[in-house]
Amino acid sequence: MFSLKCHFKKYLVILTAVILIISMVTGITGCEGEEEEKPTIKFADLQWESMWLGNALAQFIVEEGYGYPTEAIQMTTPVMQVSIVEGDVDIDIEGWQFNLEPWYSEHIDSGDIEELGFILEGGPQFWIIPQWLHEEYNINDIEDMKENWELFKDPEDPSKGLFINSITGWMCTRINDVRIEAYGLDEYYNVVEPGSAGAETAALAGAQKKHKPVFGYYWSPTALMGMYDWYILEEPEYDPEIFDKMIAAVEDESLRPVDEACAWLSQPLAIFANKDLRAKAPDVVAMLEKMTIGLDRCNKALAWAEENEIQQWEKTAVWFLREYDSVWKSWVTTDAYNKVKEALDAYGPVP
Repeated sequence: MFSLKCHFKKYLVILTAVILIISMVTGITGCEGEEEEKPTIKFADLQWESMWLGNALAQFIVEEGYGYPTEAIQMTTPVMQVSIVEGDVDIDIEGWQFNLEPWYSEHIDSGDIEELGFILEGGPQFWIIPQWLHEEYNINDIEDMKENWELFKDPEDPSKGLFINSITGWMCTRINDVRIEAYGLDEYYNVVEPGSAGAETAALAGAQKKHKPVFGYYWSPTALMGMYDWYILEEPEYDPEIFDKMIAAVEDESLRPVDEACAWLSQPLAIFANKDLRAKAPDVVAMLEKMTIGLDRCNKALAWAEENEIQQWEKTAVWFLREYDSVWKSWVTTDAYNKVKEALDAYGPVP
């Protein structure tokens, strides 16, 4: 009887040990087999069309090809400048870095942010009026705008014309304020800042549809520039010293008004990121370093979205990825390419 009890106790000890070992092995195997949860990649959304497209393209590829969750966070330029340095957002997909001097150079030099590549080969900015107005009234340059201000009367204050600026919070909006003063146009025009990029576009497009005079700031690539005939007003050629003075006056209002202004410089538009993104998601950084949409392709995608009344930018991204397969294939790894292709095939039709 004693022998039986001993054998039974030994059996229980051995069985318990075996179960414990199996549990440990299973646990270790499970941990090794589980894919570590990836961090969320956060994109700045500064609220214009080409940035919406760029973000949507990058987000689709990053999510479907590389398995990272993503988020686009709506903000103004000044908020982005703080957020990307502090790491609250990871990426500005379309930087317009030359509008952000000297902030941009300071933080590139200090290593707080990193320039990854260029999303577009140029970013022209300008002041526009309808082409028919230029032809009918022979309006060519800034001085002509002074002489013809009554064509652009402000409905709220008919004693002056109306200039439609970009939206509040954009750096170009503040630069335009300095330029208006430097050219002496503030004597002739009131300045309005629309509440959104959509409102700015609607104001300019609405005037064109009604064949009415309109004067404002815009840029390319955009659907608006392809949908209507515009005349870009002549200005003094870009001069880096003059432009630096304008930027200084933006930052220090005591320097206003400056005594001269010049046209914008069209330069490649940078993708830049917080310094920690390379360690956080090296494969995403490698993709972004190769990502270039191109002005012509961007304009075509934006025009397609406008013509088809597309409100979801992911759909425009899907259209672009299907239309320009050979372009984005060069941005990604073979594995990521196959995963994105699979997601595109499963996405279904877009208009």
